Amino acid sequence: MGINAVLSIIRLDILFETISLVISFAIALAAFAGSRKTGSRSLTLLSIGFFLMAGAMLLRVVLTSWALTVPLSRHMPWRIFPLIILQTQELVYSVARVGAYAVFLHLYSSYSLSRSQQSTALVAITTSLIYNPFFEAVSAVLLAIVVYQLFKAKGPGESSFVIYGFILLLVSHLLFLALPVWLTFYFVAQFLQLVALTLFLTAVLSVFFDGKRL
Repeated sequence: MGINAVLSIIRLDILFETISLVISFAIALAAFAGSRKTGSRSLTLLSIGFFLMAGAMLLRVVLTSWALTVPLSRHMPWRIFPLIILQTQELVYSVARVGAYAVFLHLYSSYSLSRSQQSTALVAITTSLIYNPFFEAVSAVLLAIVVYQLFKAKGPGESSFVIYGFILLLVSHLLFLALPVWLTFYFVAQFLQLVALTLFLTAVLSVFFDGKRL
């Protein structure tokens, strides 16, 4: 794969990330407004999680766009400076995204406890992350637990938008994990994340306008 093809994929990634950023920020604002209106702790935690995701996406879009436009220096230390910045932001991005998933896990684990009165084991989550496979694997594990807690507490008949949103997020991270197998997985995973975020936004707006539960 040539450098032009790589740059094209990076530009597509920025486009997808920007769209996801706008949707995540809309979800966070709607959830925050809903929590102020209803006093719902679930909406408060949901808004925190999506504010974390939106902040991570914003950082990634800004720094990646900057790295693509900055002119290359002739001096070696400054020539690799954009790469260092990109590696650092990917680490911050990974930690912030996993932090958001940890908030979702806390939200739905605690909800499950209050509904079923069952004890759950504590999950130790490491924050010393490196980019790519480890981040995708940790994200997939966290999301798998969130999906399990949702099905155990509410069943597939309730809050279908939220449940299916988390399922699509889980599948997208599994596809990102399998990216070395087939590059097309990247585009499928990005599309699934956009659909998942749209489902979350629909669920939060239904709470805000119709008073439905998540």
